[in-house]
Amino acid sequence: MTTYRLSASTIVSADTDRTWAFFSDPANLGRITPSALGFKMLSASEPTHEGQLIEYTVRPIAGIPLRWRTRIEGVDAPRAFTDVQLKGPYRRWVHRHAFTAVEGGTRIDDTIEYELPLGPLGRLAHALVVRAQLGAIFQFRTAAIRTIFAAPPPAQADPAAPARVVAVAGGTGFVGGAIADALRRRGARVVVLSSRGEAGRGPLPDDVEIRTADIRTSEGLAVALAGVDQLVISLAFPGSPIEQPRRGRTFMEVDAAGTERLVEAARQAGVSRLLYISGAGAAPDAQRHWFRAKWRAELAVRGSGIGWTILRPTWIYGPRDVSLNRFLGFARLLPFVPMTNLGRQLLAPIFVDDVAGIAADALASDAARDATFELGGPEDLSMRQIIARALDVAGIRRPILPGPTPLIKLVAWPLQFLPTPPLTPDAVDFINAPAIVDTRPLLAVLPRRLTPLGEGLATYLLPGTVTLTTEGVS
Repeated sequence: MTTYRLSASTIVSADTDRTWAFFSDPANLGRITPSALGFKMLSASEPTHEGQLIEYTVRPIAGIPLRWRTRIEGVDAPRAFTDVQLKGPYRRWVHRHAFTAVEGGTRIDDTIEYELPLGPLGRLAHALVVRAQLGAIFQFRTAAIRTIFAAPPPAQADPAAPARVVAVAGGTGFVGGAIADALRRRGARVVVLSSRGEAGRGPLPDDVEIRTADIRTSEGLAVALAGVDQLVISLAFPGSPIEQPRRGRTFMEVDAAGTERLVEAARQAGVSRLLYISGAGAAPDAQRHWFRAKWRAELAVRGSGIGWTILRPTWIYGPRDVSLNRFLGFARLLPFVPMTNLGRQLLAPIFVDDVAGIAADALASDAARDATFELGGPEDLSMRQIIARALDVAGIRRPILPGPTPLIKLVAWPLQFLPTPPLTPDAVDFINAPAIVDTRPLLAVLPRRLTPLGEGLATYLLPGTVTLTTEGVS
């Protein structure tokens, strides 16, 4: 039986006591686990101690729950502890966590020894899938840890002056979270609205306030927006663009109706400025309903009587995106990367950090008031070129296999009935849509250098970004 070893290391700007306090609380495990895994804690949360049993579920494939139980051993607070799998997908799993004081903070070292069942089949699965999946999980984990332990925001120039309060609806998501982080780093007091309350915090730093509010029912919106100066609306339902109507996860229910409810609540709360993240292609007569939903939301923003800015981005990519990373996920699971057409459609992918910075700039700019801007990256590339570049930066060698759209939509049709569909026919059309824009009006008002695709990808995919090795040891 082959034993494999995985190690990862990162340094955070926090002392060992604070670092230990975070990692010794099992409730925080979900905050550093990719949301696509559907992590759910089943056992009670209590401080880490010798012999402690922790039980949770993950949903790594099509939303099907997989139960995992571990026992805590070798507790040496605040320096180390080990969790050992008692029940789960591995034949053996021993994960040692170590925390060492270093100049400027704490070095966090993870060392895992694991074995897979099924002998030769397990070794094949490791070579084709498991090793790359674990690498991706720890890449995410490291990025989340760095965000959670980010340096505190700058002090106010005038401590007596109240900080600007900016609420971000959708701030627990990929784009909204990046905007919340950018505003926080600029000294704003950031409030994030979440229907899940603290359970939805994820990698947001602890000094970001979470207020419970549900944009699908308006419950809690009035209280959540009390005292808010500016509101960012960056809504996205879980798994977007894959709709799940039975769970209320649709463009019309979330993007359109949710924005309408937020705008009305903002008007009543006396919010002075709105910023809405729309989408390139929004129009009243758009062929696709997601663009019509965005347009409906834009109408609510423009008719609010509040100063507003609308950004229409193209394809946004980054560490937490569910678009480009979906193709990388296929590359880690399959011996090829499936593409839903020939990949000739042109796109202008934009790095999430650029979107966040521009959103923060727009809220501070009078010139961006009551204006709509298209937003895209500096390169117009085909879908095939984008996927190929991402694979190259990530160090993954897989052929890209195009497929006829009608056939892929036929294959996707039954998948929509799974608990968490990996693909639907509508999602195929969403993926296949071209999206190139004119950024000149935006850059004339909010000038900045836009990040080229390869440069943006290298910030989180380039081998060496995280100290990570996986090797067979026996």
